[in-house]
Amino acid sequence: MAYGLGWALGPSGQMYLNGRLPGYLAAMLLVPDKDYVSVLVTNQQRALPSVARALSDMQQPLTRNDLATAIERFAA
Repeated sequence: MAYGLGWALGPSGQMYLNGRLPGYLAAMLLVPDKDYVSVLVTNQQRALPSVARALSDMQQPLTRNDLATAIERFAA
């Protein structure tokens, strides 16, 4: 078994990642300076654009950064 863990870093110190298994998708976003975490899990593997938009929208009031495209591009 091979395993790796990597976080992408946003412009305001956000940390985010996502991953898929057949039929499932999970994504997480943290804003450590604001004590904020959001996690989305779905049984729709192709839902990454919607999940990325939701994660970005939820953190945007704290950071003023739109991360939807970045989260989607960081697809695992």
